[in-house]
Amino acid sequence: MSAAFRYYSISPWEIETLYDTLKRSFEVDDEEVQPDDPQYVSMVEISFPVLYGESFFQEFSMDSWHKVKEVLKNMKRRRGRRGVKTYVRFAGFGDTTIPVVFPLLSKGDRQYEMGIEKLEYLVDVVPLQLRTVPASAEEVLYSYDEATFKWSPAIALVRGINYSYKNDEWLPPKK
Repeated sequence: MSAAFRYYSISPWEIETLYDTLKRSFEVDDEEVQPDDPQYVSMVEISFPVLYGESFFQEFSMDSWHKVKEVLKNMKRRRGRRGVKTYVRFAGFGDTTIPVVFPLLSKGDRQYEMGIEKLEYLVDVVPLQLRTVPASAEEVLYSYDEATFKWSPAIALVRGINYSYKNDEWLPPKK
């Protein structure tokens, strides 16, 4: 099983620390990509080849998870308002192999840190929130609400169409 680690405009130390931490548990495919968004000075995407849940944090270890979080938070602090675009992706959740993605696109340090910190506390909530995800979903994206400091399901990609999560149900786009 290989974790994917993609990035741009991060320091050699940040690359090495994240790579080495991921390498403790997985083979790692790392790739430096070209910047694709002028709003963000750096980007980090980590794709874990396992399901999101309690077992991930036990297998990967809380020590490794804390190291990843600290590197990401420090990276954000050093770049300030210029921003770090971060994606934490898992191969599925609960007993489902629909990939789940937690994008952190916050420009504020505190909101970014809160979003990263809360990821490990969602393990019981995610399967409940996603119990009604369309069966043919190809990917589910969460959204971090900076006003309430909460992660919520946002979009399920179904055959190339983005379904939105509103009032506990998945709705296709309005025509």
